[in-house]
Amino acid sequence: MKTLRSLLSAIGIYDERVPQELTIQSICQHSGQCTPNSVFFAFTGLHTNGNLYIRQAIANGAVCIISEQEIPVLAQSREIFIYQVEQSHRLFALMCASLYDDPQNTLAIIGVSGTDGKSTTCDYLHQILSKEGNTTGLLTTVSMDDGSGKVDSPYRQSTPEPDQLYAFLHRCVLNKVSFVVLECTSHALSDTFSRLAGITFIGAIVTKVTSEHLEFHHSLEAYTQAKVNLVRALKSDGVLISSTDNLKLDAFLEALHDRQSAIVLGRDVPMRIEYMHYHGVIVEVLGRRIQTPVLLPSLATNALLATFCASSVLGIEPNRLLDHLVTLQPVKGRMQIVDNLLGLRVIIDFAHTADAYEGIFRFASRTSEGGDIIAVFGCAGERDTSKRAPMGRIANKYCSTIILTEEDPRKEGNQAIFSDLRFLMHNNACTVWEIEDRRAAIRKALSIAQSGDTLLFLGKGHETSIERENGKIAWDELEEVHSALRDEEEKRTCR
Repeated sequence: MKTLRSLLSAIGIYDERVPQELTIQSICQHSGQCTPNSVFFAFTGLHTNGNLYIRQAIANGAVCIISEQEIPVLAQSREIFIYQVEQSHRLFALMCASLYDDPQNTLAIIGVSGTDGKSTTCDYLHQILSKEGNTTGLLTTVSMDDGSGKVDSPYRQSTPEPDQLYAFLHRCVLNKVSFVVLECTSHALSDTFSRLAGITFIGAIVTKVTSEHLEFHHSLEAYTQAKVNLVRALKSDGVLISSTDNLKLDAFLEALHDRQSAIVLGRDVPMRIEYMHYHGVIVEVLGRRIQTPVLLPSLATNALLATFCASSVLGIEPNRLLDHLVTLQPVKGRMQIVDNLLGLRVIIDFAHTADAYEGIFRFASRTSEGGDIIAVFGCAGERDTSKRAPMGRIANKYCSTIILTEEDPRKEGNQAIFSDLRFLMHNNACTVWEIEDRRAAIRKALSIAQSGDTLLFLGKGHETSIERENGKIAWDELEEVHSALRDEEEKRTCR
């Protein structure tokens, strides 16, 4: 348990008025979560103002209020310590770190960023480090491991808020974890949210950077620079691992200091990747030809990024670690093949950018062996709209049938999203349906598919909910596809 004085000192506030013995139970950004002896950060959000909830926070027991805005004088029966600050999100992270005894200083932390492939690369790195005998932590969109075993991530955000993040890192310390692999999103790395403030990384992996989240960052340059903050947070002797697939590579290399180093696949490490249908791709690297179980060249690149990062942080020759490529396990909702009795190739994937679409549809085309390609997808509402038309154009180029459906429409609604997705769909040989209910869309796709066809269910992957206009509903893409397949198998058996 920490005193308020010590927590304020951790963020550069020194106040002699604060009693030495006043201890803090929790640090909150939601007034409803405040408890006796808590600190409340009154953030200004997209839809509301945290200052409006100060009275509720105090009523629930908050003894300290921190905000970037001027805080009105409040009438209360007990003394409340109030501070107006700058960069409140950064201070929130630093105070959370202090509350948990700065666990980041005990752990060797590796950050993974990029537009696509973050979760997969993190998982591959976790597998490789673990196979080398290291107790390894993991926190991604998909999975979490605090040293007690891998489980599904309980957080909606890929990089959770600092109170959750530092609680996780604290558990990693208690469980004697050596390395922690963190998925680092552009939001978390941005100066606006600074969720990772206080962490310095021994290694950084950047997959590739393409257009995404422009509704928040407003430009590709600002989005890229948020990602570059991961390199800026490297330790003085830290290492950057990336590849020539990353078209924004120079921005990351320019951020390195003298003692920091970089390994760039395709430049420092020559490599070649071959498609091998559903048997996995073959990589040629360091004079070896290795059959991997991964299905896409991008996944093979992710695996190599993880391998060379592990080699660097462990001080082990990469050639030795390449053996692990053969036994890599798939990641939930990432190019997940669903077995069935209908002779269909059914794949679930989290793809939700134009770059990811190009990779997965090209794969489907190469492996279709004459069958049709049927895709079911939508796009997130109230998020980056600039990627929608390119996504639709790519799908339309490769598919015989597209079924547009809900992903997370939120309050924007499906019709506006469908209109954007259709904007560049000029291939009239492709039939386009609109079925807003995702369960019905999945069943429609299976009902029209014939043996030899490829079905792609895109955008939800591992996620456990769909965000509709009136709230969230529980969702499990794999279970929904399994259920629809069972029903379709039974129908065709009875014909």
